[in-house]
Amino acid sequence: MSHLAGTALRLSRILNPQTGNGIVVAIDHGLFIGPLPGIEDIDGAVRTLLPGKPDAIQMTPGTARACLPYFYGKNKPAVVIRLDATNTWRKSPAPKEGYYAQVASVRDAVQLGADAVVTFLFAGYDTDAQEAANLEVLAAIAAEARALAIPFIVEPLAIQKGANVVRDFEIMKLIVRMASEIGADVIKADYPETRAQFEQLVTLASAPILVRGGPKMDSDKEILQMVKDAMEAGAKGIVFGRNVWQHKNPAKILYALAALVHEGASVKHALSLIETGGK
Repeated sequence: MSHLAGTALRLSRILNPQTGNGIVVAIDHGLFIGPLPGIEDIDGAVRTLLPGKPDAIQMTPGTARACLPYFYGKNKPAVVIRLDATNTWRKSPAPKEGYYAQVASVRDAVQLGADAVVTFLFAGYDTDAQEAANLEVLAAIAAEARALAIPFIVEPLAIQKGANVVRDFEIMKLIVRMASEIGADVIKADYPETRAQFEQLVTLASAPILVRGGPKMDSDKEILQMVKDAMEAGAKGIVFGRNVWQHKNPAKILYALAALVHEGASVKHALSLIETGGK
């Protein structure tokens, strides 16, 4: 992890200095999958999220540029910029071997006023050359992020054709450690099958882990229980997308998540906040 003053300052806008934890909402899915329900109107999606007071919103450069006025002034979410893209999860036109591409530089993100940048680290491509190319891009981004003193978030994922999420724990251990070794300031990782496994990931990582939400879950209780388990096992927060902006009330689920992440509340109490909308 970088110890430059600028990196620490920017990271403090994402990981709350009082709790050390953070809630990031990802709305960058349009670059990989298209206009999913909940983010067809990206301007409206950002406006819907703001009352829930997430610590940060993860966006593509184009979305950030279009929605920048919503982030002016005090008490607004931090800005995390996605620097890369993939067609791995796209259904039509379906990927052949699958691609990975850098779409923006760290300098581009800094010029947008970003507080952090995020990239994918994949394991499971059809060829070793594809994996090597991904790693080379990340190494260059890591160096540029250090030079410009901006936090570098790495999202290590196991991939497999036809699968939304691959939670092979041996691969998860490998790629979380790879993300650490390449110099991630924060790691955005899937929650594995068990709490004990997640505790291992925390031990293996040299950077704080934010738990990735992944596909939409079946119920509020399932969402909140996973977050509670992760926080008790050493997570420093979450990066959620569909489980927030596809919720019937995004602000209320954000209140509930904040109670778990920042206050250590019970799942029962967090559920009550969704029912009442109070704090």
